[in-house]
Amino acid sequence: MRRSSYGVYLVALGLLLGAGVYADRGSASNRSASALEQSMGDIQWGWTPKQVYRHLKKNIEASYEEPISKTTDAIEEDRLRHKMAEETRQIRDSYFEFDGTPSAYDSGYLKGEFTHKNGESLLRVRTKNTQDYFFFINDRLWKRYRAFDASVFEGASFAQFGAALQQRYGKAKKKSGALVPGGEPTQWYEWKESRVLARAVDNNEFYGFYCLILEDPKTVARLGKLRKNKVEQAETNGTLVDMVADDSDEDQHADIADRISGEIRRHETPDVDEKK
Repeated sequence: MRRSSYGVYLVALGLLLGAGVYADRGSASNRSASALEQSMGDIQWGWTPKQVYRHLKKNIEASYEEPISKTTDAIEEDRLRHKMAEETRQIRDSYFEFDGTPSAYDSGYLKGEFTHKNGESLLRVRTKNTQDYFFFINDRLWKRYRAFDASVFEGASFAQFGAALQQRYGKAKKKSGALVPGGEPTQWYEWKESRVLARAVDNNEFYGFYCLILEDPKTVARLGKLRKNKVEQAETNGTLVDMVADDSDEDQHADIADRISGEIRRHETPDVDEKK
């Protein structure tokens, strides 16, 4: 990357770190929190899938309030409301339980981030330039995995990516090797705080992106006990393309998506049971 464009890159990265439907607001409740903690916005470790989903849904709806209120065209208003509903539906339908059912997740870049038949699950959120995955164990949030499209950074090296993150989050340790047994060799930056663990990982060679993974230290310390079932990952013929583009698994888990949202899929009905 040319030196003259590095400032633009830093700005773009800052926007992406706060991207999505739960951007870092720096609210009064988290002013004393570290920058890494604040990057989670208002979402907290230990939230249930239903709490995370409803928080994301609320923020999506809030983002559409102004454009809907400003339009005087009934057709345009209907288009905006349909788009808003579609965004929330995609999050709801992305819910997946790792119950032994084979999926593209077992052979994609998330392999090693979860195990089967240990009460683990995830929600996926897509934005223009990122994909976020919220991981749960026993219905409690303990990890967020954010994959950045490396093309956004105009060829920025992983060292530049790491330098930009350290400007925002503080000094990190640079490491290399395999993150999981049998995994591909890579490099990463690592932060360790009392309330959050973080890794910025170079997945560019194999998958074409960099990622930032945040984890709850308390859950990480207990993973050995929480993951009682030591089964191996489910076998699958899925590819990376399947993982990014194939939503067939969502239909298989449609009833689960209904349970976390309290809504009936693909029907225009009011929300029910909006309590946490």
